[in-house]
Amino acid sequence: MFKRLVSVYLIVILIIFVVLGVSMLKMFENYHFDKKSEALIDAGQKLNSTVIKYLNNQVSYERLGMEMESTERFLNAKIWVVDKMGYIYGVSSKSETKLIGRQLTENDIVKVLKGNIIAKRGDYDEYFDSPVMTVGIPIFVNGKVENGIFMHSPIYEIKETLKETYKIIIYSILISMLIAVALLYFISQKISKPIMEINKITKVIASGEFDKRVAIMSKDEIGQLAVSFNHMAEELNKLEEMRKGFIADVSHELRTPLTLITGYVKGLMDVELSEEKRGEYLDIIYKETGRLTELINDLLDLSRMESGKNILNMKKFDINELIRRNIVNYSNKLEEKNINVEANFKHDPMWVMADKESISQVISNLVDNSVKFMNDGDSLIINTDIKENKALISIRDTGIGIPASDLTNIWHRFYKGDKSRSRQVSGTGLGLSIVKEIIKSHNEQIWVESKVGEGAVFVFTLKLCDNA
Repeated sequence: MFKRLVSVYLIVILIIFVVLGVSMLKMFENYHFDKKSEALIDAGQKLNSTVIKYLNNQVSYERLGMEMESTERFLNAKIWVVDKMGYIYGVSSKSETKLIGRQLTENDIVKVLKGNIIAKRGDYDEYFDSPVMTVGIPIFVNGKVENGIFMHSPIYEIKETLKETYKIIIYSILISMLIAVALLYFISQKISKPIMEINKITKVIASGEFDKRVAIMSKDEIGQLAVSFNHMAEELNKLEEMRKGFIADVSHELRTPLTLITGYVKGLMDVELSEEKRGEYLDIIYKETGRLTELINDLLDLSRMESGKNILNMKKFDINELIRRNIVNYSNKLEEKNINVEANFKHDPMWVMADKESISQVISNLVDNSVKFMNDGDSLIINTDIKENKALISIRDTGIGIPASDLTNIWHRFYKGDKSRSRQVSGTGLGLSIVKEIIKSHNEQIWVESKVGEGAVFVFTLKLCDNA
């Protein structure tokens, strides 16, 4: 990651600096040349009046030469004065007196003698060994161009100035690259270290150690990834614990009836066993076999629901009527405990859209669960209502209630609320798990409220339909 970040960022930095460097150098170069040409033109304008005075015999040639020499020293520029035929008749430097009398053939001479001011840079015929900046200024006498002034300044002077700019840009690139590498190293370490740790712990978790966690060092995206990873590890740990618990619970639930069946089968093999005892043993074996069958059927149903293979037969039906039928089917057990049943239907009939058989199982399991933990003479209250365009069904009992610490566990497989009576309470411990999965498959909600000694109420929702 460090190599990739450095490569990308250095390429970006180089591109930016190259583009900016070239642009800035071009801008500085043009700026220097513009300023230099302005200075030369300004100095040429001042010499213009002196040349005119010379042509009018108001100053001597020596005076003209001295002023041109002074300007040359100040601007480091060679100065020529030419007549309207292009012949040089005045120079700023004594070393260039050999040029006096030579005729210039440059196209620039024609432009200047036509009244134009020119400014250019480059080679100037054979007169100079290196490129120069040339400025040409016409001299007007009585409104006509009679002469011209040419000023030549060497470009190397400007180039030397620009070299300093080159150095500044190069140093800036190098310093920026060093700072960028240092920062990128720090950033890449900050990013890659937790990722490497996550990768390392992933392998540990894959080997079966679900208690490992990633240290959270920041609140950015990497920190959020670490939080999500730890949450995933926690959930995997819970699943593993549930898997172990499930295997232990299934083994326990299967072992107990099988042990009883084995024991009583051996008892039946006793030839001295009385017919009364033999019938009693057979009755116990029959009940335990039924318990095993119920357990296996519940496990198969729960497995099918959790795998998403349970196909719902959605249809419209009256939920109140379905509740009545379930209460009638359960009347024997209710009468055994002298349970008082109360049904309150605020809207009758109340039509819902759901899988009728599955919802019947939900009602049956919830009623059965309530009855198991109710004492003789307790009450069972079933209410239906409409809230927020949903059918609301509640099954309340006045039994022993559920401790607050157990409210989240009752939906787990093989959980039995009253642990002190777990062996006395009949059932597989899968009823509420099946209820939860059925309601979940309908994309509806179910919840429980309870206080110890005051009973419990289970509430679930269903999709409401029109009566028509």
